[in-house]
Amino acid sequence: MDKNKVIEFIKHRVLERFALGADAASQEEVNSNVHKGIMIRGTNLWVLIFAIFIASLGLNTNSTAVIIGAMLISPLMGPIIGMGYSMGVYDFNLLKESLRNFLIMIVVSLITSAIFFTLPLISSTQSELLARTQPTTYDILIALFGGLAGMVAQTRKDRTGTVIPGVAIATALMPPLCTVGYGLATFQFKFMLGALYLFTINSIFIALASFIVTRVMKFQMIGELEPLKLKKLKSIMISIIVLVTFPSILIAISIIQRSAFEANYKHFVDEAFNYDNTFVVESSAQYKTGRKKQSVIEVRLFGEPLSENVVNNIRGQMSSVYHLPKVDLVVRQANQEDGGIAITALQSNYTEMLNEKNRQISRLQEQLASVRTADTLAVSSMSRELGIFVPEIKDMSLQRHISYNIDGVPTDTTYLCIISFKEDMEKEPDLDLIKHWLNNRTGVSDIRLLFE
Repeated sequence: MDKNKVIEFIKHRVLERFALGADAASQEEVNSNVHKGIMIRGTNLWVLIFAIFIASLGLNTNSTAVIIGAMLISPLMGPIIGMGYSMGVYDFNLLKESLRNFLIMIVVSLITSAIFFTLPLISSTQSELLARTQPTTYDILIALFGGLAGMVAQTRKDRTGTVIPGVAIATALMPPLCTVGYGLATFQFKFMLGALYLFTINSIFIALASFIVTRVMKFQMIGELEPLKLKKLKSIMISIIVLVTFPSILIAISIIQRSAFEANYKHFVDEAFNYDNTFVVESSAQYKTGRKKQSVIEVRLFGEPLSENVVNNIRGQMSSVYHLPKVDLVVRQANQEDGGIAITALQSNYTEMLNEKNRQISRLQEQLASVRTADTLAVSSMSRELGIFVPEIKDMSLQRHISYNIDGVPTDTTYLCIISFKEDMEKEPDLDLIKHWLNNRTGVSDIRLLFE
């Protein structure tokens, strides 16, 4: 077969596999669906308010399930997809309507969440709230790919699938808005700014994804745009994307560096201070960024004090061996007056050690019970007793056997009894009697008999 024909055949099959036109809806249907999605009045408005209350309750109670429920019923995705679609087809009337409704949704959401968090319900900042204040590059990727999936689902004939609800969960538009409301209600502007930035990232990149899918689907342009204005529009879009993306990259780098520092710090404390007669009672680390700021690791030791040379040697290994450059090490030992040992920490450490030893003893006892031999059944006494009922028996052995599968996992346990009879026995032994007696005597129903 010709090489070019093979390449064309492969291309045709691959393109056919990834083609979006097979179940695509008409542009009229997509346009109608987008217009319905951007509406914010009546039912949609009340659903938005209820979703905000649910999401705020989820953040307040630190319940992920409640937050997911709020995201599923939230109508926030509609205007954002409308903005991306309208820019893709140059429908500037739809763009204005989408922007207006989007701003109304934001204002309503902020007022609703701020009212909720002014109530005396929340006592402390929960982890779900904190998670909405540190956007990174990962959130950009989630919003972009989620928006692509959402817009592709919008352009299908059958829109009853799970794609759009899944996108609503993944992109998480509702929780950041509630966190902004929390920041407004409690005057904690660090929460407000971080969450607002996360919401902005999600919104812009969902709209960008909708714009990309609209262009890929090659929908007919509804409006017209002069080449100069089109160039200006593209420049504005690129500038917004760059300005929004750059801070998130810096935040992502900072988080990665902090995670690496924490992992290296734990490895350093576990390995560098591993001595027979010296124990780490507690340790702590303060991670700091900036040229003039230095991170600090503090370690409290108990037992035989380490010499200054040993401590200096540990300091010398921090950068080359444990990847902790420019980190100050503070070692406090039992014989130092400036620090001493935290008695409560020492007690806690020994309590945990004792608890772990007890857990190990319990596990070993369970393992011992599972592999205990049949000697505990007093086989010697049983052989004498059985010899009274069945005098033809010469000797017997009783052992416990465990069967294993090819993965090394125990699958079955059984007892194996081997009985030898006398050569000059006068009559045949009653085998049923022997088996019945063994079952009653051992309390085990699964006994396999072998006779010699």
